[in-house]
Amino acid sequence: MNIKSLFLTASVAVVGLVFVACSHDDFIDKDAPVKNLKAEYATNFEKKYGKIDPNQNWDFCSAQPVYSLPSSTNAARTRTGENSFDFAANTSKESIVVEKDVLEWMYTHMPKGQDNKVKGEAFIMKVPNNSFTIAPIYQGYATYYWELWMSVDGAGDYKVWSKGEDFYYQDPDDAENEWTQLGNGQDGLTKDNGKFTHKAVKAPTYTFSNLPVGNTMSFYLKVWKNGSHTTGYQAYQNNLINPTQDQPITYYSTALNNCKMISLTQAQKPAAVPEGYDVTIIGCEDYTDNDFEDLVFMVYGNPVPPTERVEEVEEFYTKRYFMEDLGTTDDFDFNDVVVDVKYDRKKITIKYDNTTNEELSRTEKNLPDVAIVRATGGTLDFTLTIGATEWIKSKHIAFEDMWNTGWKGAAIDWDAVLDEPFEVVGFNPETNNISVAVADRGNSGEVKTITFPKKGEAPMMLAVNPDVKWMKERVSIPTSWFTVPAESAEPTE
Repeated sequence: MNIKSLFLTASVAVVGLVFVACSHDDFIDKDAPVKNLKAEYATNFEKKYGKIDPNQNWDFCSAQPVYSLPSSTNAARTRTGENSFDFAANTSKESIVVEKDVLEWMYTHMPKGQDNKVKGEAFIMKVPNNSFTIAPIYQGYATYYWELWMSVDGAGDYKVWSKGEDFYYQDPDDAENEWTQLGNGQDGLTKDNGKFTHKAVKAPTYTFSNLPVGNTMSFYLKVWKNGSHTTGYQAYQNNLINPTQDQPITYYSTALNNCKMISLTQAQKPAAVPEGYDVTIIGCEDYTDNDFEDLVFMVYGNPVPPTERVEEVEEFYTKRYFMEDLGTTDDFDFNDVVVDVKYDRKKITIKYDNTTNEELSRTEKNLPDVAIVRATGGTLDFTLTIGATEWIKSKHIAFEDMWNTGWKGAAIDWDAVLDEPFEVVGFNPETNNISVAVADRGNSGEVKTITFPKKGEAPMMLAVNPDVKWMKERVSIPTSWFTVPAESAEPTE
C-alpha cells in the first residue's frame, strides 16, 4: 500500500469514527429552512425598496396619548360590516346662511385676542330622539389645516367637515350679494379689531338621522401643523401619500387636561333655523392662541343634543403593528397580521363643586393593556404573542381565511375587530416584545417566528400610529413609508 492509499484509508477511518461519535441530527441545522426563507425575503426586500440604512428604525409610532369615554371601547365592531352604521345613508347635506349678528354673538362670548381657555371644558353630547344638524359657521385666519370628526358610541366615527370645504362669505361692500368661496385648505376670514366685517357666511349642513338614541357623542379635531416650508394643507396632502409622516395632532372634546373646545348652549340662532329649534355653538382651538375661533360650528335640533360635563374618561396610548408571515417572500403588503395594542390605560375621574365648578378631586385608576386584531391577510395559522399573552388565529377564525384585507375587492372596515379585544400582560412598547409564530402548510411541523426587526434588518413587522391604514391584499407598502423624517432621523434604542 502506498503512502497515498494509506492516507486515504486513515482518513476514512477517522471520518467513520466521527460519524459513530456524533448523531445524524448534529449535522442538520433544523432552522435552516426558516433562515433560508428570511434570507430570500431580505434579498427581495432590497430589490423592491433598495439597500437598507443600517440605522433604519422600524418603529414609526409617535406614541401620543388619546382620551376617550370609557364606554367608547364598547363601540368596537366585530367582523367587517357587522353592526356598522351607514353614515352615508343617514346623512343629508344642504347649506345654510348665517347672518352677521350670529357671529357677533359668538365674538361676545369668545372675544378675539383673549385667552378663552377657562371656558374650554371637556364635554360630550347625547344622541336625541330626533334628527339634528351640524354646520361650520366660521374659520379663523391660520395656515394650519384641520378636519372635524364626530364619534358616536355604537355607530363609529364620521368626518363632518374639512377646512374651507363648500364655505362661502359675502363682503360688506358687495352690492350684488355675491358669494366668495374660500376653497379647501384655504385660510379663514379676516377680522377688524375683533369684529366680523362680512355680511354673512354660507356653510354646508350635515343632518344626521337614526343614530342610536341616548348614546354618547363627542367630537375631535385633526390638526396638521405647518411643516418645513409647507403649509398645514400641504402637510395634510403629504400625509395622504405617506401616512407615517406629517401626522396630525388630535384634539378631543372629552380631553380633561388639554381641552381645545368650548360648548356654548342657548346660542343665537340664524334666521334659517326652524322655530322651536335650539342651537349650541362649539368653538375649537387649533394650537396656539386659545381664542377658540379657529373653527366654530353649530349643532341644532328640536331638541338640540344635550351637552353634559365629562367626569370620567379613559387615557391610553396605542401602537399598531403590521406583519408579514413569510408565506411568500416577495409580498410586502404587511397585512398578514394587523393588531393594535392599547397600553398605559387609565380611567380618570374628576369631581366638581356644583356651585363654583371648582375641581375638588381627581383620581386615576390603571386599566389592563388590551390588543385588538384588525386584519388577518395570511392563509396560515399563527400564534400571536404579545408580552406573555398568546392569541391563536384558528381559535377565532378559520386559519385559511383572509379577513378584512380587501381580498377580491371586499371592503375594508378600519374599525372592525376580530372577535373581542383581549387583555395582554407584559407588553413593553419600548422593546416591542411582540412576535408571531406561523405554522407551515402540511405536516412538516416547521414554524417560522417573526419578531420586531432590529435596526438595519429587512423588516417583517412595522410599528405605526393607530390611524395608519393597512394595505389591500398584494398591494405593497410604498417606498416613501421607509423614509425617516429629518427631525426623527436619530434612531431610538
